[in-house]
Amino acid sequence: MKALMKTAPGVGNFEVRDIPIPTITQPDDVLIRVVAAGICGTDVHIYYDQFPSYPPVVLGHEFAGVVEAVGPAVTKVQIGERVTCEPHTKFCGKCDLCRAGKIQLCAKKRSPGWGINGAFTDYVVIPELFLHHIPDNVSDEVAALSEPMAIVTHAVLERTRVEAQDVVAVVGAGPIGLLAAVAAKSGGASRVYVLGTDADEAIRFPAALRMGIDGVINTMRENAAEKIMELTGGKGVDLAVEASGAEPGINTAIDLLKTCGRLCVIGMPGKEKTSVQWLKMINKVLDVTFNKSSSVSSWERALSIMSTTTVDLRNVITHYADISQWEEMFAAIKKGEAIKVMFVPAGSELHKRSSGV
Repeated sequence: MKALMKTAPGVGNFEVRDIPIPTITQPDDVLIRVVAAGICGTDVHIYYDQFPSYPPVVLGHEFAGVVEAVGPAVTKVQIGERVTCEPHTKFCGKCDLCRAGKIQLCAKKRSPGWGINGAFTDYVVIPELFLHHIPDNVSDEVAALSEPMAIVTHAVLERTRVEAQDVVAVVGAGPIGLLAAVAAKSGGASRVYVLGTDADEAIRFPAALRMGIDGVINTMRENAAEKIMELTGGKGVDLAVEASGAEPGINTAIDLLKTCGRLCVIGMPGKEKTSVQWLKMINKVLDVTFNKSSSVSSWERALSIMSTTTVDLRNVITHYADISQWEEMFAAIKKGEAIKVMFVPAGSELHKRSSGV
């Protein structure tokens, strides 16, 4: 079978290779036929050698698939069922974080797509512990968004919290930002605004509006803080979700918040140190929550949101391609021409859809 792999350390070293179909070797293993797998920002970081990986390794950790075979100890899933997967494999189970139930933060964790073979291929083997059933009314391509949806569910709803009738601003209009806006709405926010830049005007802002976001603000065309104060009667937002990772975005999020507001940090900066308005944060008495990865509990909640929301989450997906088109798809992401790219089997119904919204 064909697989998109990181073949060696260093910048680049991505290649489509022929590899054998994996086999079940452990009693709790499950063989999954991949139906859809999304490109994550982490995959882009792996290309530039800015995220740990253990090559040669098959990329891809956001996916949905169908159970093809199971080990003798598997009881949770059956052949033919649709599943998605937590990327928390190989946690040690012994460290303080694992013992506290925070397996996603285990230093020894090796997840699909960078630590073990992932889903940018036809088949993948995953222990049943990490699998979740896909609700019947959630399509395959939307189910492949469950990992980023679990991330924002954990960050916005479990850790930072949305309170009834909150006004929320999301800084960053990429996949995480758009899904965070959906999570905020599902958690009871009365209004949600998405902020971005000129790069978001053509594709991301229209997608946000189609998804029921209450308004979009281009921070390069208008004063975001003044606009938010106008929209909130001079108060500021109750919750700001920082999903850009960019220094200007981080500081904009601080500007938008009311006194005693809440800042939910999801975006990952590309550098070790970032200059922020520390004194303003102190004077505003902000509650700041830093977030990374998804919790075990966030997965079923995320899938429930995906099953019950009236928002068409397919608006997050702008391109369907097979792995042979990986260079073109990674370039589209880098140039801001794509929101979420979904790798699907060549010749499948999903693959026949035209690229673009």
